[in-house]
Amino acid sequence: MVIFEILVIFFLLSFIFWVCSHLYSTIFYVPYVNASGQAIRGSLEFGDLKKDQLFLDLGSGRGDTLIIANKEFSAKAIGYEISPLPYLLSKLRISLFNKQKIKIYRKDFQLAKEDIGKADLIYLYLFEKVLEKNEDFLFKSLKKGGKIVTLAFKFPNQKPEKTKTTKNLGIETKISLYRK
Repeated sequence: MVIFEILVIFFLLSFIFWVCSHLYSTIFYVPYVNASGQAIRGSLEFGDLKKDQLFLDLGSGRGDTLIIANKEFSAKAIGYEISPLPYLLSKLRISLFNKQKIKIYRKDFQLAKEDIGKADLIYLYLFEKVLEKNEDFLFKSLKKGGKIVTLAFKFPNQKPEKTKTTKNLGIETKISLYRK
């Protein structure tokens, strides 16, 4: 009976942590939503990610994009995730995968200026409101020749170099490529 009670308490605490994590990211930042593997691969191919390039995912969720960038494109991958639950999930997944070439930080990506300045490709799956708020910071911090791919949403004041249609979670959407 004690084991059952411990399991119930663990489940309830986990559920509370999950709800609080989602509320935190939804209220203060962006809600956590996964992209499909097809859309992620399409975005990285569209951004022409190459072996040993530095790849950033700002708002990296549970680390899917980081893992695909490293495993399938052999890129050095760095993610920034502010929400506690997706961050912990990504840390666990990355530690099981290959922690040597993938790093994840639980920080606001406004603190990633140095990494943004070194990145060859940055991936963003963020609402237009967030892109607009961070547009100047990102393009000022981006190195010359650095690229940004956005999935589903666009920067309001930057013209994409090119766009491509893909499927994300069964819905037709656009990938936009920007270059400094």
